[in-house]
Amino acid sequence: MIIQEATNFSPEAWDSFIREHYPPVGAFMQTFAWGEFQKELGRSVTRYEVRDNEEIIAVFTYVEHMLRFGYAYGYIPRGPVVLSSIDSKKIPEILSAIGVWSKKQFPHLIFLRVEPPVPFLNEYKLPHFWFPANYIQPKYNATIDVTKSEEEILGSFHPSTRSNVKRAEKRGVSVTMKESIDTSEYQVFVEMMKDTIKRNSGQNAYPGDAYFRALFETVPFTVFYGHHEGKIVSAHFVLFFGETATYLYGASHTAHLKSKIDTYLHWTAMKEAKRRGCKWYDLGGIDSKRWPSLTAYKRQYRGREFEYIGTIEIPFRLPHYLIYTVARNAKIWFSKITSRK
Repeated sequence: MIIQEATNFSPEAWDSFIREHYPPVGAFMQTFAWGEFQKELGRSVTRYEVRDNEEIIAVFTYVEHMLRFGYAYGYIPRGPVVLSSIDSKKIPEILSAIGVWSKKQFPHLIFLRVEPPVPFLNEYKLPHFWFPANYIQPKYNATIDVTKSEEEILGSFHPSTRSNVKRAEKRGVSVTMKESIDTSEYQVFVEMMKDTIKRNSGQNAYPGDAYFRALFETVPFTVFYGHHEGKIVSAHFVLFFGETATYLYGASHTAHLKSKIDTYLHWTAMKEAKRRGCKWYDLGGIDSKRWPSLTAYKRQYRGREFEYIGTIEIPFRLPHYLIYTVARNAKIWFSKITSRK
């Protein structure tokens, strides 16, 4: 296999390959725009292709995260994207080739992190692959099939979820959509985030201000604003790519939750996804251990759950990697302890 920079791909051609060969969930993280977003965050980003007998069999966006003392780790978010016609037994070989190549290409790396969009690889012997318990992107996603009629989609929800949609309509909620967000609207969203964090016992699942500002500058998205009693009381950010509409982030004011605005925003976004010709509406990650309440809420939509293998890490400097892993686990443990206080 030959791995080389994908210099012959235009942004349109790159996204076309991703659309054609990626499973429904998570494709956006390998799009051209998402790579530009990572650049905006100050990270080194390069796109590569994997060739076998002159045929392109995989592509991936490589993102480098700098660490202390000149070291770094490489990250291929939700990738590599492998040719859909490739035998799944060949995927470990592709991952191994990328690992060997990365070690030579980037001698300052401590490890490489990959997230192949496959449910499992455990039928193969992969002694040099590490599977950390704390994955980065969700291993499980709840999705709704929006190819059905609106009546069928709504009818498939849990009875309480169907009732909440009707309650929202009776309580006078409304929704507006925009393809951008201005400064004043962002400040409204920030206040809703603070309220949401407080409602969740201080657990902050949101990235920082720089992240959101870079996202708004580089990634095409649609924001769904929920209105109640003359005010914006909820907002959902949805990214449309290929056959999937992906719910990225949302926040709301606690005082207006009884209006059932959040459920109504999801329902509106599903209808919009259907109107745009999508097949799936991705509600995002679920995990009954990590996010029990959120998972229970999403499962009331009674959609299909996609499972991926999760995070795989390939160590290049084992002592450094072990130190990094211990420090990472300690940080996660400390974060959990402090969030409970």
